[in-house]
Amino acid sequence: MMTKMQNIKNHISKNILFYSLVIIYIPLFDYFKILNKNGGHNFMTADWLINYEYGYLNRGLIGTFIIHLFDNSTDLLNFITYLLIFLYIFIFYFVNKNFQKSSEKLVALSLILSPAGFLFHIYDSQGSFRKELIGILGLFVLLSSIQTSKFNKYLWISSIILFIGIFSHSVNLFLVPTILLILFKYQKTRKIFDYLLFLIPSLIFLILNLFFRQTEEKLFEIKNNLCSDMFDIGLENICGYGSFDFITWDMNAHYVVTQNYVINTNRDNYYIYILFFFFSIIPFMFEKKILNFSIDFLFIGTAFIPLFLIAIDWGRWIYLITICYLAIYLLNEKKVVDSNLKYVLLVYPFMFRMEHCCNTYFEFSPTYLFNNFKYIFSNFTNLFSIF
Repeated sequence: MMTKMQNIKNHISKNILFYSLVIIYIPLFDYFKILNKNGGHNFMTADWLINYEYGYLNRGLIGTFIIHLFDNSTDLLNFITYLLIFLYIFIFYFVNKNFQKSSEKLVALSLILSPAGFLFHIYDSQGSFRKELIGILGLFVLLSSIQTSKFNKYLWISSIILFIGIFSHSVNLFLVPTILLILFKYQKTRKIFDYLLFLIPSLIFLILNLFFRQTEEKLFEIKNNLCSDMFDIGLENICGYGSFDFITWDMNAHYVVTQNYVINTNRDNYYIYILFFFFSIIPFMFEKKILNFSIDFLFIGTAFIPLFLIAIDWGRWIYLITICYLAIYLLNEKKVVDSNLKYVLLVYPFMFRMEHCCNTYFEFSPTYLFNNFKYIFSNFTNLFSIF
């Protein structure tokens, strides 16, 4: 009996991060479940229903699988709900698996619980349940196999996940440079085939979108047909202003609208996003060996620059950069500064609150910090109302 209890204690201790993340996210999971019980969300749900039924789109692969599984909207939305909840849970499982290997926990934990890390979706539910979850899962699956006997098996699994991710949304393409860096520098593989597993889908996607993209007229026709299908199964909410509208935008439209919005319409808010990016790397200031992976960070950050030029969701892009930086950090040798100042990181999760786009806010004040703490605390109290 004592042995069994000890095994349970050891298991919980070993996986405390996994269970903590799941518990933190339960209110968000419940929120998404309620949204889908009421017809879905025009971004968080709609994006997963875009499909190839009427022609090729750059974000339609997973929607093509999903839309043909069910004949009624209730089953369809329930499937999306639980698919995405399990996506999060699998991500948490592999994050925890990589975290267990970390010799120094404080900075890694600060990054995981950063307002630009896994607390981002708690602070801004509207930035959650997006298709970058697919790419993030693929990244951490690969990460867990680096320098292990399971590398070849997980390499294949990761490449399949990234293939689905890239053809489901172009945002996942921007995770590929981080994966290539991990293969080259940390796995030290020199097999061309290992890189081609990620490069070939990326190149096919780019060729399709650069040289075989649909005309604007065709894109509007596809959007109208997809919306007609949504109306037929009672999902008219999906076709309000949201993901389906962006089907009709080409790269030039994305660039022009983004530049106008960021520079002319909402410039002050986007200065705050730049500030939040610098806040997102604060935990690294407590790492003595930061210079060992600063070049990696520069490479990854540079790879994400196009996203900031063609889309206004700057909070999401900072979140993705933070996740990639976390992945690299977990692979490196660590040595936190030997100073009591490092315990400032205990309040870091409440330092700022980042929206996924547009109207964000920040102030240097104890009230702002306390309000963020109250928000996270209320997230926990919501657990009681769920159960």
